[in-house]
Amino acid sequence: MTAADFTNLHLQYKSTQAEGEVPAVIEHDFADGRMVDHYYVTPSPAFWQDEGVAQLDAVAGISFLQQAPGEPWKIAVHEPAMIREVVFDFAEEEFQKMLADSGVTLPG
Repeated sequence: MTAADFTNLHLQYKSTQAEGEVPAVIEHDFADGRMVDHYYVTPSPAFWQDEGVAQLDAVAGISFLQQAPGEPWKIAVHEPAMIREVVFDFAEEEFQKMLADSGVTLPG
């Protein structure tokens, strides 16, 4: 996955989910601990065509999960029952590009 696979990232707070958007969370570290922020994100057509994603019955949400320093982020794509998921590596550079492209600065 690359930054181009996710566009229109914006906070859920005081927002309405638009057509084509999926609820997303970003779980990230900051100076005093770990934080979870809620967003909406628009996945690209290539995202939906990925073999793993296409095998899910539906997508209820996407989690962007920060890993240990130097490790790539994980992207977990969840179906509504949260029984099955698809997990991708997401390079730090691509994650930062996704944030920059959407004008998002993580709190904390």
